[in-house]
Amino acid sequence: MEKEEKLYWDLLAKKLHSELDESDQSYFDKLSDFEGNQQIYRKAEQIKDGLNAIKPVYGIDSGASWNRIRRSTSRNFVARFATHAIKYAAIILISLLIGNYIHSFKRSSEPIQYAEIEVLNGQMGHLFLFDGTEVWLNSGSKFKYPNHFNKNERNVYLDGEAYFKVAHNKELPFKVKTENVEVEVLGTSFNISAYRSEQNQLIVLEKGSVQINQLNGEKLLKLCPGQLAERSNKTKQIQVRNVITNKYTGWKNGIIVFESESLGEIAKKLERWYNVEIRFENENLKQYRITGTLLRNKPIDQTIKAIELLSPIKYEYVIKTNQKDIITIKKK
Repeated sequence: MEKEEKLYWDLLAKKLHSELDESDQSYFDKLSDFEGNQQIYRKAEQIKDGLNAIKPVYGIDSGASWNRIRRSTSRNFVARFATHAIKYAAIILISLLIGNYIHSFKRSSEPIQYAEIEVLNGQMGHLFLFDGTEVWLNSGSKFKYPNHFNKNERNVYLDGEAYFKVAHNKELPFKVKTENVEVEVLGTSFNISAYRSEQNQLIVLEKGSVQINQLNGEKLLKLCPGQLAERSNKTKQIQVRNVITNKYTGWKNGIIVFESESLGEIAKKLERWYNVEIRFENENLKQYRITGTLLRNKPIDQTIKAIELLSPIKYEYVIKTNQKDIITIKKK
């Protein structure tokens, strides 16, 4: 009986740190059927919750602390406690302290590595993160996240444009860091356009709510669904306005919406989407504004032809071998 009791403590300690394998889990469930063990498990969880609520103490002598814990656990202290409750509490407490020390040590010593994804011009990316968050990446975007993602934080980094459908987790806010700002959410759907080469960053909220912060975490403003925040990289000012979100999020479904957008800005997007180079014979043509909807799955020549019908321009298409094709925009 005592052997089974000691085994239950060992399994319980593993359980509290999510370290049970399949066979251990099966035996733990069997032992947990006993009413006495069920009570112990509930109390152990209370102790764990209490420990987690305590802020970490800095400046301790970790080597000395480790030696004290090791000396304590080397003794057969189970027989030294008179009451069942004290015995259980001491074992679980020391086990948790050891486990917390080991996990903290691993986190502090483990080098940070990043999974990096680069979506080339003319392509799109779609992926699921470990926490269940869904991400669409637009052409010419770079995206990365650390190897400890979803352990004690959910931070990702973006240079480009992405649409996020974030899995809800109130304990771990999801943070997107761009070159200039941080967008913090719990669970929501939003779009960020933050190419380093662009003058402005755009953040559009479709569902939920997002908090926009400085990179140091200082809070700036909060967005509501249907709002767009536009930050000027030059003045660092942020303007918020209500928008039709599909204009900014439709790209992930292959729909390109332009609403009084300059031909110069449209050309930059087409260059990324189709991996071509667009030149203007006259710089003034860049200022012409277009409103319309295009389908991204159409060939580039069809897309340019549609723009030609909406504006006073004509184009010349030159196919290059082992280079980007060149499209020259001219006045009709």
